[in-house]
Amino acid sequence: MEKLRQYPCLLLAPLLLLAWASPAAAKFPHSPCKERDKKKLPGCLKKYHSTDLKPYTRKEYKDNGLEDTLTKPGRYAKGFYLTSYWVHRVTAEKTARIMKRAHMNAVVVNFKDDLGQVVYPSKVPLTKGLQKWLMKTPKEYIKALKDNGIYVIARIVCFKDSRLPYKRPDLATRIGKKARRIMSAGANWIDPYSDEVQDYIIDLAMEAQELGADEVQLDYIRFPKGKAGYYATWLHQAKREQKVDRATLVANFLGRVDRALTVPLSVDVFGLTTLVDGDPRGLGQDIAKMGKYIEAISPMLYANGMMGYFKGNKVTRRVYGIIHCGIWRAKRKIPHVVMRPFLQSYPNNVEHFFDADFIRQQVRVSEKGGSEGFLWWNSSMKNKVAYGALRRMGKKYLDAFGTTVDQYKDPKKRPGRWCPASGSVFGQSKKKPTKKSKK
Repeated sequence: MEKLRQYPCLLLAPLLLLAWASPAAAKFPHSPCKERDKKKLPGCLKKYHSTDLKPYTRKEYKDNGLEDTLTKPGRYAKGFYLTSYWVHRVTAEKTARIMKRAHMNAVVVNFKDDLGQVVYPSKVPLTKGLQKWLMKTPKEYIKALKDNGIYVIARIVCFKDSRLPYKRPDLATRIGKKARRIMSAGANWIDPYSDEVQDYIIDLAMEAQELGADEVQLDYIRFPKGKAGYYATWLHQAKREQKVDRATLVANFLGRVDRALTVPLSVDVFGLTTLVDGDPRGLGQDIAKMGKYIEAISPMLYANGMMGYFKGNKVTRRVYGIIHCGIWRAKRKIPHVVMRPFLQSYPNNVEHFFDADFIRQQVRVSEKGGSEGFLWWNSSMKNKVAYGALRRMGKKYLDAFGTTVDQYKDPKKRPGRWCPASGSVFGQSKKKPTKKSKK
């Protein structure tokens, strides 16, 4: 016992040994490769998989055009992301009361989550074995929110998916010389080049629309970041008759989604896409190309994700200027698209100045940049600081947010000369790695 007190890491030894002995279950948090799931996820049973692809004919959806009008509450939406477990535990009526007390009018609700779970009873065939009913009666839940004056945004996580690859390994992003292993870079991914994968997302989006969602929001609408994004293999890429770059592929897919839907379509993108032109990391996110097919965009301008922009990786209050700059630049590039940034309501990496003023300043610089609305992200749902700050900002100010004159058109409103209208805020961006550079 004395040794355990002196060296508490010894307590982890059995767990590490178990993880080493069970590589499939240790790949990422909440692994699907558990004993009880192996029957419904047969991909868990094998380490190596065939590279043969199942025949599939792309669906043709009714073309509803690209014009989907945002309602006034949608255009000036201000609200919080709700975790699936919050939806499971807290009634729609109570949620609406909490939002209204903070002078918010919108919520983002998961339909397909970060793990690849479909969190409601879906009729889409490919969801069989992938469902976890954390929202058992989605139609009633959405209606109750809407009846209480809340605008409902259905969030669908697209290509990050740690469930479908083990049900259908032929749709998974692969790794290895022969591409026989399912890629796991903290999570698994499905193949954006696959027509069946694209149709799966479209079917879920259409189902969310049918269940009453006011808007569909696509998240992880991109390729994996880092080395995994360049060294992985997408088996369906070779089947594409037309060879296009990643940003064009993603934009074309958004076009298909937008034409199939009659409700507005929005996307979440990395904050970096607003600070550097084009597709800076080769992830498939070019907001200028995306802007042709979406009604709203939510750059994820979290201070927590900007550590690398600061000396010693310590975020300072200069982060407000970066948020202002990102929104201002993005609004100039796609002025017809509603700007609705995702802001940070949790203390990670800003503990030294996380308070009500941190919340207020994010709102204020968003308005200066030309934002029509904003959303708050906090996966812990511990939003006491944010709720309090927003209540004190007042209903009059928050109701008027975004409805004022288009400030972004005035060049004097930009943060400073360090924030150019085009190019990179950080100067020359680094070259992205390629497969050839691996040597």
